Amino acid sequence: MSWAGIASNQCISWNNLKDAVDTGVFMGAEAAVPPGSKQVTRAEAEQYAVINAITSKASNQLPVKSNLIAKTGVFKWNISDNGDTNANACSLFLDVTTIAWTNTATPVAGTTFYANYNFTSIFPMSGYAGLFLHYRVFGNTGAGFKARFNLSTSTINNAPVAC
Repeated sequence: MSWAGIASNQCISWNNLKDAVDTGVFMGAEAAVPPGSKQVTRAEAEQYAVINAITSKASNQLPVKSNLIAKTGVFKWNISDNGDTNANACSLFLDVTTIAWTNTATPVAGTTFYANYNFTSIFPMSGYAGLFLHYRVFGNTGAGFKARFNLSTSTINNAPVAC
């Protein structure tokens, strides 16, 4: 059944949650929502959809449709597979599995990239060799942006430049 087809007081199946993500009701978190008729727990809903924390339920309890509210002010980004120089940062491959999160739609100098949509840990840049990264809005096919990053704090050091 589709997300629109269930009542606000009904529990949510994997298929319902998948439909909600696929139709843009919620942004998907890092992993794709698996299909199925099994009912989804609070912990599972929060793991697969970018939603506000469901504080009225324990992590193993079943939320109903009205418990799930899209989290606003969250933006998902693809990051290049490795840092490089300013001259060729825009040509870096954007790895679709490398996802970072920000609380702004237009990152500027000082914007921090996070490892999760709750902004509780910074994006781990310890494996990046260079200082310049290529990034773009998740799912977008546009060229994106390049910027110099502070690798220890996962923040943009200078004004981003469109690629």
